[in-house]
Amino acid sequence: MKHQIVLGSLLTAESRRTSIGRLVDSVWGTTPPSTAGKQIRNAVSDLRNILAPSGAVITPVADGYQLDIGEARLDLHEFRRHLAQARTHLGHGRKPDAIVEFRAALSLWTGPMLSGIESATLQAQVAGVNEGRLSVAEECIDLELAQDRHKSLVSELAAWVAEYPLRERMVAQYVLALHRSGARARAFTVYEQARRNLAESLGLSPGPELLEVHQLMLREDTDAAAPAATPAARTAPSAPTVPFPGVSASAEPAVSAADAGAPAPDSLPFESGHFVGRTAEVEVLLAEGTAPGARRVLSVDGMGGVGKTTLAVYVAHRVADRYPDGRIFLDLCGHTRHEDPLGHRAALRRLLVLSGLPEGELPDSVEALVQMWRGRTTGRRMLVVLDNAVGAEQIRLLLPAGDECLTLVTSRRRLTMTALSPTRVVSLDPLPREEGYALFCRLLGKRHPAPRPDEVSGILDHCGDLPLAVAAAAARLRRRPSWQLWHLAQRLADPALRLADLQTEHGGLEACFDASYRHLNAGQQRLLRLLGTAEGERTNVASTSLLAGLPPFVAEQMLESLVDEHLLFQPEPGQYRMHPLVKTYCAQLPGQDGTSGPQPEQRGALSAEPLAA
Repeated sequence: MKHQIVLGSLLTAESRRTSIGRLVDSVWGTTPPSTAGKQIRNAVSDLRNILAPSGAVITPVADGYQLDIGEARLDLHEFRRHLAQARTHLGHGRKPDAIVEFRAALSLWTGPMLSGIESATLQAQVAGVNEGRLSVAEECIDLELAQDRHKSLVSELAAWVAEYPLRERMVAQYVLALHRSGARARAFTVYEQARRNLAESLGLSPGPELLEVHQLMLREDTDAAAPAATPAARTAPSAPTVPFPGVSASAEPAVSAADAGAPAPDSLPFESGHFVGRTAEVEVLLAEGTAPGARRVLSVDGMGGVGKTTLAVYVAHRVADRYPDGRIFLDLCGHTRHEDPLGHRAALRRLLVLSGLPEGELPDSVEALVQMWRGRTTGRRMLVVLDNAVGAEQIRLLLPAGDECLTLVTSRRRLTMTALSPTRVVSLDPLPREEGYALFCRLLGKRHPAPRPDEVSGILDHCGDLPLAVAAAAARLRRRPSWQLWHLAQRLADPALRLADLQTEHGGLEACFDASYRHLNAGQQRLLRLLGTAEGERTNVASTSLLAGLPPFVAEQMLESLVDEHLLFQPEPGQYRMHPLVKTYCAQLPGQDGTSGPQPEQRGALSAEPLAA
């Protein structure tokens, strides 16, 4: 931690001198050891060696140090560059272009600056930068709301408000987005929760922005493209929810939301209006989700883009009425591009906030948060959806304690979870052809005549019947009404165009596969690149051993690990198959020298022994 604090202090100084005294204060506060100065100098020496490959240089200046990052890139500088471009676009009235730049600026962040570094001095230094990030997010969301993007903003705003429940502008944006999306009762619930949070935490009433949105909903303003809430929702009781201090799992059960007179927390996303198929999986999950049993955990795993979250949300809405004390949805960011998986502390804090507790009441330690979460869920009937888990360890401390609670988990990794004893594990494959065809036709809309199955077959072949790819292909045709089905199929047949034509506003297949690839170790990444450029989609242990120059037992272990990551299929023991889109993605990945495809020394192996057909 000492090295991180010193580096953070030098970086935030932005090429200005930082005195040794300031560094000592940042590391130890008011109680530095007698050897503090020496320890700082030793830490700087270590950092010089660590930073040398990047070209960054730390030089002594007077009684301190100065960091020059040279040609290295600092995300803060990129953030400011995108902001300047956004301001220029706004000055010329180009709001869509400004939104693009704002989003590029915000995408550089994975959380508050220097989060996790325990230094009051350093945190005070970056408080203004963190505040700037939130202000930019609010400004960007205002522009997007003005362009009627309210539905696409609901999930993002839910996460922001969960993290910053006292930030009134964001709460007002969230309430407005919910109301304009038709979720009227939920909009009033969020407003009421914010009003209580402000009163209990700060002794304040809602400010002008939040009050204006509330009045707009009550007036049923025509700009808010949705009727106002029912009288029952308008007169939701204002009694505060019962606080739950850190207690052990054996403590008295918490009072239910219904008993406390407050609406039960409900953060489930809207279910997809285009859900098709998965009949067997739905039946299994519904049967298990409504069956009696203590602390049931249901797991859904599968490759990226296969529809795990869509299925989990679909099932959650159909069992929600059995869990009157709350329905909570949390994205654990296990496989999210440009974001690290949530740790136990961050995840527990979000769960507690989503369950209705003010953020200011939460303890700092993981142990206390666990006890508070157990107290919050003991004796309750709650549904918790833990989406996008990186593995079983991430969810171990997040399971609700109530015997009548249900937990739905989704992950790209196979979660055997023997320690957690899930009631059922459901692994999703790409859709059967008839379901892929039904999904494509449903998403295609009315701009094109309803196609015959044989007309869509080529497109579905190139999509590998992966729901995300099928949806992206249909969206591509909707955006290009002059295109014929055969034209899109012809474009998808070209590997150089395939992933680009399957892009979506959220990144598409490339972003989806990036999120899986970045979590692999170097050996797994190398093997995927080799498999991507080899002939055919199938392989076996012997072929892979020769291809990668590995002993057979090592090759088998690596292949099996990629099966667990859902980056390879195993149609039968000893045989492995790569999804065609994963193969396209891997073939375009850069090698160690920055070029795409296999390295020169590997090409002989590829041509000498193609993968088994």
